[in-house]
This record gives sequence, C-alpha cells and structure tokens, in this order.
Amino acid sequence: MSVELQGVVPQLPTARIDVSINVSTTLNVTAYTAKRKANTFVLNRIGTGLFGDEPQLIVTDRLICWRVPIFVSMASRGRLGQVGQIEIDAQTGEILADDNSLKDIAANAERLVASFAL
Repeated sequence: MSVELQGVVPQLPTARIDVSINVSTTLNVTAYTAKRKANTFVLNRIGTGLFGDEPQLIVTDRLICWRVPIFVSMASRGRLGQVGQIEIDAQTGEILADDNSLKDIAANAERLVASFAL
C-alpha cells in the first residue's frame, strides 16, 4: 500500500529535512472494499469494460480517501489503459465522484477503445 500526502507538508526550499508524520484514524473502508465499490459504481453509472485496480490511500488536510485507478479493457485485447480514477472516503465509504468526472472517464474510455479498434 502506498500513501500520498497532499497539503499536509508545507512547501520548503531545497534542503535536507526529516519528516515524521503520525496519523491515527480508523479506516472503516478497506482497500478491497473501496475497489469493489468503485467497480460497482463504474459498471452501474458508465458501463461494462471498466474496472478498478489497486487503490492508493490519500491523506489530505481535509480527508482520508482511497484513490482507485479506473482502467478499460476489451475482451479481444485485454487491459488497454487507465481512463480515470474514483476516490472513496475511507471513513464513510462515500464515493467522491461528480457527473463531470464520470463523463471524463467515459469519454477517455471511448477514445482509448476507438484507438485500438482501428
């Protein structure tokens, strides 16, 4: 599992630093559950051929969430590539995706599939 810290460490000039970060919380949603939620969500809201891969834990100054990369595949060619990402709140399980991000994922998937269909 990897963790990305956003907005937590202030911007510093080039220098040697030691950073110790201690975050204590209960994750009510596991990486496995986040991936399943993302898979169900994209299947129901966009369509088949899309799936979530291994989530990354993201820690920001306002929330902790799982970032699930979304890939598209074709039966004849297998995995084609990443077309977006879905974030899921690691404490509530809320899917943090709006209609615009879903449209972007769908459009990216269509372009990628079309490029392989030639």
